[in-house]
Amino acid sequence: MQVAHGVLSAHEIPPEELPPRPLGHHLALTIYWLSNTLMWGALLHLGLQSRLGDWFGEARVGYYFAIIGFVGGIVGTASQIVVGAFSDRSLHPWGRRRPYVVAGSILGIGALIVLGAARSFWPFAGALVLVQLATNAALGPFTALLPDTVNPREHGRASGFMGIARLLGDTGGVILAGQLLSAKDLGNTAEAQVVAFHNDRILLMCAIIAGFTLLTMIGTCLAIKERPLRRRPQATAWQIVVGSFAVDIRGNPDFFWLSLSRAVTNVGFYMFLATIPFFVEHSLRSPDPEGTAMLLQLPGIAAAAVSSLAAGVVSDRIGRLPLVFGAQFTMAGSALGFALARHLGDSFVAIIPGGLAYGVFTAVEWALACNLLPRGESARYLGVWNVSAVVPQIMGISLGGVVGSGLAGRAPGLGWRVDFCIVLCCCLVGAYFLKFVRERTAPRAREPAP
Repeated sequence: MQVAHGVLSAHEIPPEELPPRPLGHHLALTIYWLSNTLMWGALLHLGLQSRLGDWFGEARVGYYFAIIGFVGGIVGTASQIVVGAFSDRSLHPWGRRRPYVVAGSILGIGALIVLGAARSFWPFAGALVLVQLATNAALGPFTALLPDTVNPREHGRASGFMGIARLLGDTGGVILAGQLLSAKDLGNTAEAQVVAFHNDRILLMCAIIAGFTLLTMIGTCLAIKERPLRRRPQATAWQIVVGSFAVDIRGNPDFFWLSLSRAVTNVGFYMFLATIPFFVEHSLRSPDPEGTAMLLQLPGIAAAAVSSLAAGVVSDRIGRLPLVFGAQFTMAGSALGFALARHLGDSFVAIIPGGLAYGVFTAVEWALACNLLPRGESARYLGVWNVSAVVPQIMGISLGGVVGSGLAGRAPGLGWRVDFCIVLCCCLVGAYFLKFVRERTAPRAREPAP
């Protein structure tokens, strides 16, 4: 069954002919990304670990963390690809992307409130899967707004701004979760009182995130203007669903080698981020793991914010591949520092290069991918591109949890150090796969007519 591709409408301006975008346009592209990363910064860096820690001990918490990571990641991956394919072919008068951003955001807001209200593992896990489904249905079409509306010559600048938004969201999420969930002021109270405290605070956290998501969704959809498609290839809904997974690997080898490199590296990145709270609690034996993990991550996120925008702009001039390659090796060094850390001070030293590497990587790889996208199917292929983040998220969280808890019986705290050794290997293997990627040079601006 063949599904026609190449849905660029004749009345659309080709990306290479788009005019330079003002600062306001770039900022409008970042605000929704800010709320999405705020949510996952709060949940993935601290929220999920804290909530599961209320219900399970070290020997079991990693396995349950793996369950929710695996199921939620699979649902999120499929949601992005399929909904992205529908948005590529949408004839809605609002444009191809914004209707899906609105619908997915509203569903995600409802699921967030259910997540915050859950008081046991299985309702919590079910709500998290719904959050993954809805937010990824919005995120897939949203990410296509960058290649839809920005000239390839400005992709580095645009992705630098998006990298800043992601890092600000990470920072805000870590601070929000750390401030709300830290139970140090309760003193040596009974475990049941700590759980009751977290019950109230996790709901408040989810409500704050839901409100911010609503505001940024409205702002993005009002500020970004789209040109609706006038025609599209004939295809049934089932053909679109099936065809959304029919990607042309041979025709786009550079895109897929880059995706593979990103996927392997992201296994390490997600394991790195998810392991820190468990490492602080079980390896460093902090009496306040939520508060300490928050403080530990802030310098790294600040370093990432410094490097992200600068790397995006520099990559427009010197190319993307050298910067991505350097970031992967720097992150490997940071992971080694964590694996060998004996005190909290050692971890503070190791987090800085990791943050710098994360900022460079997240900014530059996005611009590089946008330059390699097939024309007319940007949302669908960006859905495939996001597989190289979502599937590694599943693998990183699952593998990190299983190794961390699996070795707890042999030596408490050892498994979380082994996780950082795995991170190091992932970054080096990801760097190796970059040797097969050929970067495209963005077309030069046309000379003005005399």
